[in-house]
Amino acid sequence: MATLGQLLPSGTGAGVKSRTLLPSPFTTLTPPNHSRTAAGTRNFKVKMSNPATQASVVLPENRIILGCGAVSVDFLAAVASYPNPDDKIRSTNFEVQGGGNTGNALTCAARLGLTPRIISKVADDSQGKGILEELEADGVDSSFIVVSDGGNSPFTYIIVDNQTKTRTCIHTPGYPPMVPTDLSQSNLLSALDGAKLVYFDGRLHETAVIVAEEANRKGIPILVDAERKREGLDNLLSFASYVVCSTKFPQASYSLL
Repeated sequence: MATLGQLLPSGTGAGVKSRTLLPSPFTTLTPPNHSRTAAGTRNFKVKMSNPATQASVVLPENRIILGCGAVSVDFLAAVASYPNPDDKIRSTNFEVQGGGNTGNALTCAARLGLTPRIISKVADDSQGKGILEELEADGVDSSFIVVSDGGNSPFTYIIVDNQTKTRTCIHTPGYPPMVPTDLSQSNLLSALDGAKLVYFDGRLHETAVIVAEEANRKGIPILVDAERKREGLDNLLSFASYVVCSTKFPQASYSLL
């Protein structure tokens, strides 16, 4: 898999959130075991763990963490410079890989030797199947992901500008969206069983609040990734034990009560 340094050959990173930001054993941009479907999309199943990323620390016996939020397929195209309106240009590099803040965070956790579980939603399309396969290959328990009958899984087109070292994301949400009734009480309790931390990225806010309320009742610490202002984020922040935010987020007018 490509690293961000391969997509951006010089300068600092553009902040592309992808599961190849950690060192990768692959040196080519195109992951192995890709197959193109008739619809033109790619299924992928790659081993993304790397012994070099394993922390040389003694891990606790119980290291279960739960994440609730976004997973997606990212289509990353690196270009020499961002196109003008109505331009036709060629990419300098191209990559298809798993994305979504929660998917990324839990993949990192698995690489560090933790035992992550994820609550999210995909469709039963080829992209959804690829997301599930990749998460499982990375050691993330995907058994609590809801798979809809029909619809589309989330995906994002990402234009990586080599000149300005920035990225532009064009996101298409999954459909149908996740709603609280998608997560049964028994599955919620099973997902939280033994968890030492619950992570939220601010997406799926209606379901996330229900998970946060139950985690709070059980005394499980809650970490919120406050990337930017989102619907329902204020409510979720009220349960937070820890908050990680972007550089711009503190400038937003939020009440952290």
